[in-house]
Parts: sequence; C-alpha cells; structure tokens
Amino acid sequence: MRVFAIFLALCLMAGCASKPDYYVSPTPVTIPTTATYWIDTFDVEVVGKNERFLPDEKVREQLHTDLIGRLLEDNRYASSKETADYLLDVNSVYARRIQDTQGGFMSKIVADGTFLASVDFSYEVKVKKAGTEVLHFAQARQGLMPGGAVGQFQNMRSMVGALTNRGNSDVEGFYTGHLSGFIADDLRAIPSR
Repeated sequence: MRVFAIFLALCLMAGCASKPDYYVSPTPVTIPTTATYWIDTFDVEVVGKNERFLPDEKVREQLHTDLIGRLLEDNRYASSKETADYLLDVNSVYARRIQDTQGGFMSKIVADGTFLASVDFSYEVKVKKAGTEVLHFAQARQGLMPGGAVGQFQNMRSMVGALTNRGNSDVEGFYTGHLSGFIADDLRAIPSR
C-alpha cells in the first residue's frame, strides 16, 4: 500500500510540473515577464445574427479594445509594432446562443421571441517573433453567462428587460467587455523566466 501511495504521489507531482499541452514549439518556450506584445491581426467571426444585437464590426472592435486595455494594464502592450517583442495573431469565434421562445411563456414577454441566453467564445492566438511563430494556443469556452457581482447585476437587468418587453440586448456590452480577459490570462500563463 505504501508503494502505491508513493507511486500515486510521484504521478501527481509529474502532472503538476508538466507544461500545458497547447504550447507548441520544438523547444520549451519562455517569454520574459517584461516582454511586450502588439496585436498584428485580430479577426472575429460572429455567429447568431439578429438586429437586436451589436453589428459584427462593433463586436470585433469592442473585443479588440478590451484586449488592448488588459495588456496595457499589465504593462505588456507595446507603443508600436516596431518596438514590440512579440506579435499576436488572434482568430476568434463569438457565437450568440439566442433563445427562440416562440410558443412558450417567454413569447408573451419578449415580442420577437429572441433572448440572448449565453455566448460561446473560442479563440486561437499565435505568438510570433521576427516573423516566426514561437507558440500558439487555443481555447473553446461554451455557455458563458455573466458571473460575479457585476454579472449578477447584469442578469437582473436582463430579467427586467424581458419582463418589460425590451429584451436583453444590452447584455452584449458585458460580454464584449470581459471575454478578452481569457486571452490575457492565457498570455500571462506562458512560462516566463
């Protein structure tokens, strides 16, 4: 039994010490904590069209601005492309899960039967230096809904919007103002020296 416990502990320690498998490079990649980034390309595909919600270009602009703001807060955004240590290519998909409530109770509340229930957000980020990709990572986050204290307030506003027949299109500003945080967190998680 003691041998099994030691074996299990060693396996757990080895798993904790391993690097995330979404970092891709022929050699281990380390990026200094003082390195700066510049967003070279930022593409967003918007899925789930409806005139109640933000136009595609506005979604892209707000997600892009949010990511720049987060990198600036961390002192990781370069003042220009030429002075950046690394360039980022970001491709993402912003998918609205629009609840179609025709025929149900909500159809009595929301006039056109559309209500933004949640958002799926997936992205792939390539980190480049001197024109060569040093690593990339990707994530897919599904069924995202506002959380935390501010998110709970937003959820209550959505309910009021449904009850007053205004819908909850204003919830989109919450999503586009927070989702880039996932990308910023992943950039912080890159091993540093």
